[in-house]
Amino acid sequence: MAVSNLITITEYAKSLAAEDIRRPPIEMFARSTDLFDAMPFEGLKGSVFQFYRQAVLPTPQFRAINESSSAGHGVISPAQESTAIIDHDVDVDRAIVDRHGTERRNYEETMGLTGFGQLFATTVIKGDQSTNPRVFNGLQVRAGKYSRTTHNSAASGGAALSLLKLDQAIAQVNNPSHIIVPYLSKALWIQAARTTTLSGFVMQTWDDVGGAKISYAGLPLLFGYPKDDHPYMLDFNEVASGGGSAVTASLYVVSLGEYRLRGLQLRPMEVRDIGLLQDGKTYRTHLSWDVGMVDEHKYCIARLDSWTNAAIVA
Repeated sequence: MAVSNLITITEYAKSLAAEDIRRPPIEMFARSTDLFDAMPFEGLKGSVFQFYRQAVLPTPQFRAINESSSAGHGVISPAQESTAIIDHDVDVDRAIVDRHGTERRNYEETMGLTGFGQLFATTVIKGDQSTNPRVFNGLQVRAGKYSRTTHNSAASGGAALSLLKLDQAIAQVNNPSHIIVPYLSKALWIQAARTTTLSGFVMQTWDDVGGAKISYAGLPLLFGYPKDDHPYMLDFNEVASGGGSAVTASLYVVSLGEYRLRGLQLRPMEVRDIGLLQDGKTYRTHLSWDVGMVDEHKYCIARLDSWTNAAIVA
């Protein structure tokens, strides 16, 4: 798909016809993380996505009558991104299906799709090709490329989140759209929304089905996914910039959209029912996604680190 046809996973699921057998599993997949409500994806043609990133602007000048005009050009940096393959087979013993019905196989597929989404979400944050060449680079690596990291505290062990420091991180991003935060911090944001000195900036509202929506300075907060048997997308397990125990977390201010931060995919995620294998005892569902991410604008990501699981302060 062209850049002008960016679409989120949630929107893609809704676009499928009601009778399309792909719709139920894709809808389940879209619910695995709130990133899929916000991050648009662009279809990739070929093996890599090639683009240019602004490096230095040109320097036009005022001139007097009869003077020559200024001349020159800016500097752009060519760059490219590639995708990474996630493949997974959900195998269910035929005896289990015989005993418990197709609902049990559907349950196994749901768990597989949830794990698929959570793997993508954690890679969005922590993916690092220098330690695992099979993945794409996540926000932590990308924020480090241009020194887009603000320290919430320089003290050993970090400190409670300062909204002033968060404002400084937001100011590092061109047209910020969302803030990605640890799920465990959700209670802190709700507490801040109840605090009269902070509630004018931290807002809690509700969506169409009664789910809580939290924003700061007009920017929606994304929490990844709720608690289950997988590690959190972001957790209070990082060492602060000032050292100490691994008890701090990071958040990321991002600008999602066209020519900014977005996902790349060779095609939409595929859920294929292979059926009963030749062994006669195994039902298989194949999950496949060739996916990546691009930060096309130099200022579409900022990281704020070194904050602890404590009440938010001004």
